[in-house]
Amino acid sequence: MPSAIIQPTAAHTATVIFAHGLGDEGQSWRAVISGDYDYRKPGELTIPARLPHVKWIFPDAPEQAVTANFGTEMPSWFDMSNLPLPPELYLSKVVDDDESVKNGVQIIDDLVQAEVKAGIPESRIVVGGFSQGGALALAAGLGGKDWRTKSSGDESKLAGVVVLSGWMPVREKFKSRISSHAKSMPVLWGHGTADAVIYHKVGEISVGLLQDQLGIVKHGAHDQLGAPGINFRSYERMGHTSCKKEMDDLVTFLGSVVPQQQT
Repeated sequence: MPSAIIQPTAAHTATVIFAHGLGDEGQSWRAVISGDYDYRKPGELTIPARLPHVKWIFPDAPEQAVTANFGTEMPSWFDMSNLPLPPELYLSKVVDDDESVKNGVQIIDDLVQAEVKAGIPESRIVVGGFSQGGALALAAGLGGKDWRTKSSGDESKLAGVVVLSGWMPVREKFKSRISSHAKSMPVLWGHGTADAVIYHKVGEISVGLLQDQLGIVKHGAHDQLGAPGINFRSYERMGHTSCKKEMDDLVTFLGSVVPQQQT
């Protein structure tokens, strides 16, 4: 699996695996995290410099036909039938292809297991993603064996999950496929209020379903990042993109769930 990488500059004790959105590539998010698209104030450290113990992996999705793009092949973690995704559409039909979501989850599982074999325990690995990649990260991080084409990943208790501008995929089956550790998983969920691709309301509905149907705790916007449950953060006037405040929240979340260890 081709991946863009940011290597740690201190002793490697944690890994973040971050999946890009539909039609994108890992290098784009490597550029965001490394500071190429600069949100920083003068003299402020880059994200990798603030988390020097973290290795970042930004895999490239396989090329496959996407129904929402008239069957054109493009980088995609799974097939989906519609984009944009407003709330009324999300609630009225299933837009995600079940089998290809499982294939995407397996890609993330394989990357997790490669890090475990390299000496990083699952409890020091975070999976995350943006848009379609965020939906995939949610299934990989909270889902049990029924999300898997192989059984190993459903027993993984990761350090945390990050969903940026994403949604809960295959929502009518998600409840029956939840893992035993889902309620204790720290989740950071960020979403822009002006998102016209994956509407902010879709993010709110997804989190509400996880809270009401599965009993996962939803924290308030001012609660501590990194506690078990979902911390949903809204970013005013932000579209289908990211912003400095969201990146700062990401750093705070990672500093909580995979803090730098003394060696």
